[in-house]
Amino acid sequence: MAVEKIPSEDIVNKKFDQATANLLVKAGLGLSIGVVASALLFKRRMWPVTFFTGAGVGAAYADAQRIFDSVGTLGRPATKPTEESTNNA
Repeated sequence: MAVEKIPSEDIVNKKFDQATANLLVKAGLGLSIGVVASALLFKRRMWPVTFFTGAGVGAAYADAQRIFDSVGTLGRPATKPTEESTNNA
């Protein structure tokens, strides 16, 4: 049985599509929450719309970093073993 190899371009395209969809959803949710908060709580000011949209974009950016940097596990950066840790073992 031969295992099919997936071209690296397809892997990057899939990650980029996921990150873009994530950005659109989170920025849209932030925008809508900002509009509702602005209309109901803040006398139709602009800053809640900007704040919540920015928070959505920031969350999507953090997710995109996690999607593209799949080396880290559970939010922990991958580190190389040092001489001290290999000598103690």
